[in-house]
Amino acid sequence: MDVLAAVLPLALVVGLSPLPIVPVVLLLMGPGAARTGPAFVAAWLAVLTALAVVALLVAGVRDPGGDADETIGWIELALGVLLLVGGVVKWLRRPRAGAPAQPPGWMASLDAAGPRRAASLGAALAANPKNLLMALAAGTEVALLAQGTGQAAGAIALFVLVGSSGVGTPVALRLLLGTRADPALSSARAWLDRHGTTVGVVVLLVLGAALVVRAVPALG
Repeated sequence: MDVLAAVLPLALVVGLSPLPIVPVVLLLMGPGAARTGPAFVAAWLAVLTALAVVALLVAGVRDPGGDADETIGWIELALGVLLLVGGVVKWLRRPRAGAPAQPPGWMASLDAAGPRRAASLGAALAANPKNLLMALAAGTEVALLAQGTGQAAGAIALFVLVGSSGVGTPVALRLLLGTRADPALSSARAWLDRHGTTVGVVVLLVLGAALVVRAVPALG
């Protein structure tokens, strides 16, 4: 399997997560959007890059006398099972039909946040447990499939860029269009409020199943 094809779905799980997109939209609807949006994305990029690089280094430390493919297979199997369990739990905890979504308390007053708070939030959200799992899985895949340093660097770059697309796209839209982007941002937030849980569950279940299926041959 090509290393880029292996890393792409992992990056999509990070990039499509509604958790960081909603607060970004709230930041962009405030008067300081031109500073808070880029501050959030810069911190997110820095932390996600660090996670991916550290994961690659950890996954790339192999025992010369051991079976690296089998080790990576067990890691993928564990990650796949965790994602499947996470998807089921997320679905069971979803808001019931007709019940209004309750945003976390830390989202309050984000439209009045400054660049420092935006950067801190971006760093914290980039280091959430799901991203840690995805970074570990990506590092594992790159360690197994990359042919040389250049290909490994390209795969990590793909993971970071695609994984940042969800938070980067609304920021770019706001910077390019200014307040003309507000209707689109408001619509995006409303859609995520209604369907974000379903999207999150689907990507967790699909990717979890894919990792389990891919791990089984390596353990056979």
